Amino acid sequence: MSKNRFLFVAMLFAALSLGFASCDNDKGNEPDDVTTPPVVETPVVPKKINKELYFNQHDGTQISFDTLNKYLAMDNIDTIFMIPTGTFFAPDYYDDPDYFKLACDNLLEKRLDLSPRIRGKGDFITNLGYPSVWWRDSLWMVENGWTVNKYWIDQLNQNTK
Repeated sequence: MSKNRFLFVAMLFAALSLGFASCDNDKGNEPDDVTTPPVVETPVVPKKINKELYFNQHDGTQISFDTLNKYLAMDNIDTIFMIPTGTFFAPDYYDDPDYFKLACDNLLEKRLDLSPRIRGKGDFITNLGYPSVWWRDSLWMVENGWTVNKYWIDQLNQNTK
């Protein structure tokens, strides 16, 4: 073998040996005293839920101040919805707008004033045209989450199909 070939093979062997030797070092350039950071557990936050409370023309016990305050104090309750059920027809002897103003001011507005977490939901079914004599116009009801006489509109739309 010629001298040049011998040097070439020797240098190649040395280079390959150094290359393979560096592959055994898994740590690379990392310091030996690396510590794993402690695992910090995030607290489990309970999922917030909405609570639906129902009332009708004759019974508002589910939306009493005591009941509303109880649910407002619970951390897992997000929004409390007051939902009307049944119809809100005015009997002849209650056909006084002042009666409805007094009843609804005491029933709904004072409860909505307790917290912004209390909202309306659902449909007030009344005598057609009657919301115009209530303590508020129907726009106030819509702003607070209720619909007014959507039932009658849906019935009309079904009958015209």
